[in-house]
Amino acid sequence: MASYNRLAALIGKYQELAIFRRFQTLNVKTLLYMQAELLHLESELKSIELDDESSKDIHRASLHTSVFNLKESSGSDHQLQWNKAMEIRDKLERYTLPRPFIMTIDKALVLFSQVQALPAPSIRDLRTFQEWLDRPDGGDFFLRGREAEMWEDEGDVLTLSRHQANKDTVTGFVNDVVVPWYHDLRCRWDKVWRPSDFTAAS
Repeated sequence: MASYNRLAALIGKYQELAIFRRFQTLNVKTLLYMQAELLHLESELKSIELDDESSKDIHRASLHTSVFNLKESSGSDHQLQWNKAMEIRDKLERYTLPRPFIMTIDKALVLFSQVQALPAPSIRDLRTFQEWLDRPDGGDFFLRGREAEMWEDEGDVLTLSRHQANKDTVTGFVNDVVVPWYHDLRCRWDKVWRPSDFTAAS
């Protein structure tokens, strides 16, 4: 029976079919949201810092010169700056993998750049993969709903295949354009002219 188990077995056996979505737009949007959140928190912290520095209260005024005093302010009437600093720290550390895998915005940017550097699959491999999903002896249309659209956006897919990553431009052109074109031409020619038909006619 077609299932994700069969699909995983196929990808495990044929590395060139390790094709996945990049989710470029979602990744960029997530980074933008993280950046915007931190920007607002930074602005709030600066405002609190200015209020503390200009305060006539000697304890509040000393917070910007001593991290010890700032930390000791927790639980007091002057804890606002420390609490905001801890909120920012939490935001920086909390995106978004379960602990102990902590994802900061810096790590998210690095990971995003690494994902972007992964190559796109060859046209032939992508077509083979898509056709397998539809074949009765393959995926047999087991994907339903939104999941059936997973590999439709061909401009947003990547491959983990080392073969594709190491392929030069000329080899890529031959494999992805010339070979499929030749096979398509051969199939069309075979349909039009068959040796058996010629023999029978003569």
